[in-house]
Amino acid sequence: MARETFQRGVQMPSHVLLRGAFKWCSILFLVILLATLMPSQKVYGQGLELSLGWAHMTHDNGTNGFEAGAAWWFNRRVTLAANYDGAWDTSSLTNFSLTTVGLITVHSHIQNALIGPRIFFSTNWTTKHKLNPFGEAQFGNSWLNQKVTNPTSSVSASDNAFSWMLGGGLEYLFGGHMSGRMNLDLLRTHFAEAGQSRLRFVLGVTYTLGKRGPG
Repeated sequence: MARETFQRGVQMPSHVLLRGAFKWCSILFLVILLATLMPSQKVYGQGLELSLGWAHMTHDNGTNGFEAGAAWWFNRRVTLAANYDGAWDTSSLTNFSLTTVGLITVHSHIQNALIGPRIFFSTNWTTKHKLNPFGEAQFGNSWLNQKVTNPTSSVSASDNAFSWMLGGGLEYLFGGHMSGRMNLDLLRTHFAEAGQSRLRFVLGVTYTLGKRGPG
């Protein structure tokens, strides 16, 4: 079986380098800003949070996978969250199986590593029902690998680029340490020098090492 592989070249145009520099400056600014706002841990000190969940992303025939994350609670409303997710999809172009080309399959694997603030909002009603709505913005990098295969050959392509995410969700508190969380975000990637918009849905659970305070 003949195989061909394509990857982005090592040399990058100046505007891509500037975009990468802007990305890391933005991340550094967010970390410094939140660090300056960090109160004493005596104020609703919640500390480290760990999370794990199922993730779905649109685009590339729809990919499914997992999300893992960690966050640090600066106070009862503000966290700095870092997330990694990986999702896969294998789809068949069944109409081509009836032609001389044969069955064509497309395998996609996307990964995202993002960091940014997550801010929680609550009212008397949401606190009463153990709900905790939030908004989030994250910035980082994404990787996409795709492989197209037919009975006689296969072609692979991969790329990585700056990405950002904006959205929010809702959390349900099970107790002092655990919660269930749902996220819905707009994920903006920039593969192959073009922009792509994806919806990202995550359903998972979290565990906070310190006991959570009221919303």
